[in-house]
Amino acid sequence: MSAKKFTTKALSTLRLTENNFSVKLCASLCSLCLFFLPVSSQVLQDWDFYFTNIDDKPASVGLNLSLHDTARLTDKTYCLWIIIPFQQSDSLGFPLEKENETLNKLEDELENFLQTKSQTIYAGRTTGKGERYFYFYSKSLDSIDVFIEDFFKNYLQYKYKLGQRYDENWTLYFEFLYPSPLDLQLIYNHRIVEALTENGDNADLPHHIDHWLNFEKKKDLNDFIKALTGKNFTIEKDTVDKVNNIYPYTLQVSEENKTDLETIDNSVLQLFELAKKHNGIYGGWETFVVTE
Repeated sequence: MSAKKFTTKALSTLRLTENNFSVKLCASLCSLCLFFLPVSSQVLQDWDFYFTNIDDKPASVGLNLSLHDTARLTDKTYCLWIIIPFQQSDSLGFPLEKENETLNKLEDELENFLQTKSQTIYAGRTTGKGERYFYFYSKSLDSIDVFIEDFFKNYLQYKYKLGQRYDENWTLYFEFLYPSPLDLQLIYNHRIVEALTENGDNADLPHHIDHWLNFEKKKDLNDFIKALTGKNFTIEKDTVDKVNNIYPYTLQVSEENKTDLETIDNSVLQLFELAKKHNGIYGGWETFVVTE
């Protein structure tokens, strides 16, 4: 067993001590070779995607996760979105492969174009129902419709539509684009599993995997332990975090299991939902590389 350890435990900081979250999580992610790459002096890039339903239809959401910690520090108070109907979509409302390649090229060019013309911040996109939405934040919307019209002269096959709103608190980003706690955890599950694989991990071999959970009250923690009886988890220890005033009761459990994504997601989902039933939150997991 290698000494290199991979963890999503820092995720618990997201909900508990938001001001310290970016430093702790960045350190964890950087150890996995997942770097925040600066596009400008103000905007960091940490893009990822997840699947969800929008208006009861399947959709994918892609967003810059790093904006969670910096968005409200900017002067970009207007949200602009550009809607592009697909020329042809599959039965689920997603673009076909060839058109998706065109849309990805358009996306990169549009981001660079608007950043240059209007100093916009590209926040994210949604795909589904035969359309793709691109969401940007800007200090001003002056002349931006003219800039966009000029840009689409290179993509005359698309009849785009525009939307806009004053959004000082970045509500569209935080309440619409940003993933739920569970979706965010699943994103990081994928990253950790991918990093394990890149470091030579044999996912089919048994691993010692630690999980952390946090609870509001000691009774909630004890009730969770009772509910966990008969499942494939071992109680390691429980402690009190005197710094955490919201979820001070921490429980560490472990399992011996494989580290393929399906297995990890199943374990996390089981613990996540059970903790939720007992006024708790799931705090992350960690394991070591196993090669033989």
